[in-house]
Amino acid sequence: MLRKTMEHPAEHSTARAAGLPRLRASSVSLALAALLTTTSAQAQQAASADEQSARGNGQQKAQELALEEIVVTARKRVEPLQDVPVAVSSFNADELESARIERIDDLALMTPGFTIAPLVGGDATTPVIRGLMTTIGEPNVGFFVDGVYQSSRAVMEALIDDVERVEVLKGPQSALYGRNTFAGAVNFITRRPSDEWRMGAQGSTGSDELIDLRARLSGPLVPGRLFFGAGITHFERDGYFTNELTGRPLDDRNTDVYHGALRWLMGGGFEVFGRIAYEDTDDGDEPLQFLDNNARPFNPTPIPGFPPANQLFVGPVPGPRSGFAVTPGFKKRQNLLSALEISGEVGPVAVKSITGFNRLERHNAIDDDYSPRPIHFDRLEERQREISQELRFSGAAGNIDWSAGGFYYHLNADRHEDSRYLGAAGPLLLAVLGPFQSLVTDTTERTTSLAAFASLDWRITPDLRLSAAGRYTHERKSVEALDSDPIAGISNPPFEARRSFDNFVPRFSLDYHLSEEAMVYASAARAVKTGGFNVVTATGRILPEERFYDPEHAWTYELGTKGEFLSRRLRLNADLFYVDWKNQIVRALGQTFAVLNVNAGKTTSKGVELEFTALPAEGWEISGGLAYTDAKYDDFNFTTLLLIGFSPAETQLAGTRLQFVSKWTANGSLQYRRPIGNALEWFARADLAYQSKQNIIQTGDAFIGNATIINLHTGFDWRDVTLHFWVKNLTKERAAETGVAVRNPARFFDFAAGVAGLGPLAGLQAFNALTQTRAPRTWGVTLSWRR
Repeated sequence: MLRKTMEHPAEHSTARAAGLPRLRASSVSLALAALLTTTSAQAQQAASADEQSARGNGQQKAQELALEEIVVTARKRVEPLQDVPVAVSSFNADELESARIERIDDLALMTPGFTIAPLVGGDATTPVIRGLMTTIGEPNVGFFVDGVYQSSRAVMEALIDDVERVEVLKGPQSALYGRNTFAGAVNFITRRPSDEWRMGAQGSTGSDELIDLRARLSGPLVPGRLFFGAGITHFERDGYFTNELTGRPLDDRNTDVYHGALRWLMGGGFEVFGRIAYEDTDDGDEPLQFLDNNARPFNPTPIPGFPPANQLFVGPVPGPRSGFAVTPGFKKRQNLLSALEISGEVGPVAVKSITGFNRLERHNAIDDDYSPRPIHFDRLEERQREISQELRFSGAAGNIDWSAGGFYYHLNADRHEDSRYLGAAGPLLLAVLGPFQSLVTDTTERTTSLAAFASLDWRITPDLRLSAAGRYTHERKSVEALDSDPIAGISNPPFEARRSFDNFVPRFSLDYHLSEEAMVYASAARAVKTGGFNVVTATGRILPEERFYDPEHAWTYELGTKGEFLSRRLRLNADLFYVDWKNQIVRALGQTFAVLNVNAGKTTSKGVELEFTALPAEGWEISGGLAYTDAKYDDFNFTTLLLIGFSPAETQLAGTRLQFVSKWTANGSLQYRRPIGNALEWFARADLAYQSKQNIIQTGDAFIGNATIINLHTGFDWRDVTLHFWVKNLTKERAAETGVAVRNPARFFDFAAGVAGLGPLAGLQAFNALTQTRAPRTWGVTLSWRR
């Protein structure tokens, strides 16, 4: 049931204006006489009327002080947030700007139960919702721009630009959204041009030589029929840290974004909307360092009597502020995103077509031993093309709303990676450890997906609704991979494989409106993520039996409530969830220490999420959220640990919390606005985000400590102009941003040099913790103009 729009009529008090009788001429003498005796009483009545009027005006203001209705498209149709039986966090353009939410990791800090691990500087960014994480391959959280799926993890590093609204949907959305929405979805809805001229310009400067310039313009080309929008963004800053090898900034950033849109009202109820955006990014290196292991001494080599080496880092991983010394590299990304939407009505049936085309190119050069010695270097070239087409029909029949449609998706990805030891290190590693210590990998992957979906909403009574949705998907994947050793001059046999996967994912929900302001709901949904191939060989050669992994699947059960109270001055949404996750795909190390996807067992994740927004008084707004997530392995026998000295009993990790999952996440915002003159308004905002510790390795021994981020904002609005002063990470939180355990090329070189008598004997550390440092405190000022 769509909740009725609440009206807030003003209550007016007057001094009995409508009840005073007219005085006839014959009554004038009597009235004059009476006036002398009633002056005191009338004065008291006037005072009482003034008090009633003041109370009435106060009541009117109290009623006008109400939260605005939030509209979302979480279920592929426009609905009030409070009527949707899904846990959704929504951010409009004003919120994104006032909190200076620029990237997806900023958004995660403001969303309870959502964490981001920008692994290896963002190349393997891992979004985690409700504890369901995976680190290689496509993520468990689907990202969509104007309804078009974005598969690459690298896209998550892009700026949030020209966005009207962002919706974070928690829990599996496979039935409606399809691909890789195993844990949830993030939906970006861009601005649409209209018949009204709109324009804006914004400039920011601040610490670390920040320059952030943005401009946009939209309006009618043909009034009432054809509208356009266009914009440009330029972002650059120096590095937060210094490359001590060169004395120059380490992690400088440079991005340009261009976007344009057309909207055509065709007539006959049909509308066409097209948008294209191009991003060109040229970034420096990342603040990454390897840590020396401090526990579990063991000799993993077949050489008897060789000195043992620590195989594990135990404890909180630091976020170093210095010591970065690498051969300068780069991370370049060119990303083209496009969407074409045609929508209209044919009789009683609504029709919508969404066509998408994405093209991504990446060129990386990284000193991946992260040391001043020229030991190892990795170069990557990647080209990816995506085409998608969705056709959806919807309508209503009596008390049933329905939708049905089909979906097509094709991905073509080519990847060339040259990961080799440099100079004399290459022949040395070849002589001591054998071939394929240096690797050149050429990979072509293709995915084709066909799906049919449908949903029904049955309004059993005006307040009770039963919903069911389902999607059947047939997916074909193929891969061609060739590994070669550039030092030894040999190659592995080419690897070619094809696999097909079929699955059906249903979703059921029941919601009941207790009143126009409150509802409760229950849902159950199945999610499936298809299997695939292990082809990333940068950290080691993949053996034939390690090439495949199978689909994973989960059932999620949810109970929730949504309500607005105190005359819509308080919005409170909460939910409980339970996830039964089986055949889980997790990151593991192969026999040659290659990083792999494997189906490693099962996990249970359960928890509670809470979000609220309140208007305690005129000019004030308080909002926040809290999430408790208990995501632990039920069965994960991580046998790779046998290679570094663990006993068979120790490889069972049941009861260990999953990587990159905070048990507790919380956020809060306090905003205040106050007029201080003619058309001038002062505003202030404080944001706080908290994430409890996160494991960075499967065993849980190494972890990121608790982190608290405080951001402050203040400034002035004057007519069409805003002056905004801001500080991020006010308290200089020093907990590491993230970390991961991978093979350290420098340690393998030191081991080989010791064996060859070219250096001191050093035990072999199979892998080390690679830690990424969090951004320091930053500050700046932003001047905006819009109309």
